[in-house]
Amino acid sequence: MTYQQTMIDFISRHTIALDRCLPIKDRERAMLAIDLLARAGQVSEWHHASGLRYWTAANAKPLSDPSLARAFGILMFCQSSTARSLVTRDDLENYFPKLFRYGLPAGHYVDATSQSQRLGNVRVDTGQSKISRIVERARRSIGKHEQQTGIRELIRRGEFELTWIVPTHPKQRRLTEALQPFAAGGIHLKVIAIPDLLDVAAYLPQSNSILN
Repeated sequence: MTYQQTMIDFISRHTIALDRCLPIKDRERAMLAIDLLARAGQVSEWHHASGLRYWTAANAKPLSDPSLARAFGILMFCQSSTARSLVTRDDLENYFPKLFRYGLPAGHYVDATSQSQRLGNVRVDTGQSKISRIVERARRSIGKHEQQTGIRELIRRGEFELTWIVPTHPKQRRLTEALQPFAAGGIHLKVIAIPDLLDVAAYLPQSNSILN
């Protein structure tokens, strides 16, 4: 696979590529691949008001602030473990063939860091939502997933998890405690703090505080 194709596949899966998160270890080669793709009209480079530089598939406009915050949070979460990757429609059948016919929505990932491979769903909170609101959304999300036969089987086997990304460690601790009652249902719950998310979240209106 060429470096250009590696970069295209990465952006297709994660929506964005960042200076700090590139799929090619050799930075010089990574930037050369990006330059060649940009010249060919296959990727676009953007500079956010926060100072963040990122690349997307070729587009006439940059991502909206909510879309960028969501993509940024999820990318940082996935890149924190080599055993974790977003699930696309193309590779879902390889991981969980029984679920393929259901067509899962965006934000699902596979995490092989535990003894058994898990399917997870990740959501991004930009820091403005009250804990009670997130807990209510968690309740609805759990109910929605439990309605699917294939997901119920994963929950029964301990192979399904829900993850919330928040921008601060204090909120991580408070939300972890608030979500604890749901753990009895068999779903693994995680709350991950990504402080760098604050830089992008600062430009979001309050109505976009939870990004599904």
